[in-house]
Amino acid sequence: MDSRSRLLYWLLDASRGGPTRLRIIQSLYAKPMNMHKLAISLELDYKTVQGHIELLLENGVVYQLKNSYGSPYFISPEWDNNDYFKELMAGDYDGKKRSKN
Repeated sequence: MDSRSRLLYWLLDASRGGPTRLRIIQSLYAKPMNMHKLAISLELDYKTVQGHIELLLENGVVYQLKNSYGSPYFISPEWDNNDYFKELMAGDYDGKKRSKN
């Protein structure tokens, strides 16, 4: 497993907030949106979404064109060629922890 896939594994499979972060990533992959719309569409508290988005920003999974309130978040283009990411976005993720091998 390459380092990018290991990062995704840690963010989505090996930590408590992983399932929520996966839902956020899948939503943003389908349609870029701001935190408020994301919180409403996922039926999550705004502060919960904010915390997860900050972690995803720090790790380069998502980005924002302008760092301003209401600006939408996008999935970073460098994930386009990652097989593990493609598997997650295709819906092949079964909710069970993956082995790191």
